[in-house]
Amino acid sequence: MHLIDIHTHYIGADSRHAILNCTCHIPGRNISLGTHPWNITNNWQQQFAAIEKAVTELNVIAIGECGLDKLKSPADIELQKEIFRAHALLAEKAEKPLIIHCVKAYDELIAIHKEVSPLQAWIIHGFRGKPEQAVQLARAGLYISLGEQFNPDSAKTIPADKLFIESDESNTPIADIYDAVAKAKGITAMELAQHTAQNAVKCNIIL
Repeated sequence: MHLIDIHTHYIGADSRHAILNCTCHIPGRNISLGTHPWNITNNWQQQFAAIEKAVTELNVIAIGECGLDKLKSPADIELQKEIFRAHALLAEKAEKPLIIHCVKAYDELIAIHKEVSPLQAWIIHGFRGKPEQAVQLARAGLYISLGEQFNPDSAKTIPADKLFIESDESNTPIADIYDAVAKAKGITAMELAQHTAQNAVKCNIIL
């Protein structure tokens, strides 16, 4: 069973079954493209136009990471929301999932989800929040990805059919992260891998 790494910044990650987050197109790797809320600049529209052009490439698996961050983004929340909506609509047009960074802005995120009513999957990456928040997101229809620094209590509450695993910025082997999350959920790593593989199919993720 292959272990899908839904989001990584680690260039050494298994290129066959990992989605590498990028700011520009890289041939030969499974990648996601987007404007991170930390990296918003005055010329974001020019950057976004380049992303729009590149998403037609077959190895662009997802849109993002993009999102909302009330702590570290240099942009005000209204501009962040405008840019995030643009990415969400691009994901719909390209028929590719959306990889989301969200900090202290889950109410705004869920409101935009209701507004857009997307057909494509929205995946919260690197979730470290509380179980109540995980339940709220899953009920709203979002997928949740857990990395090395996950909350074990939240892992227990996330439905298997809404769960992904990632390495993010860690170089910890993805197998070790699967083992840790599986232990928290009380299942085997093989069972967890089967769930994430099924979720990838549902989310139109082709690796």
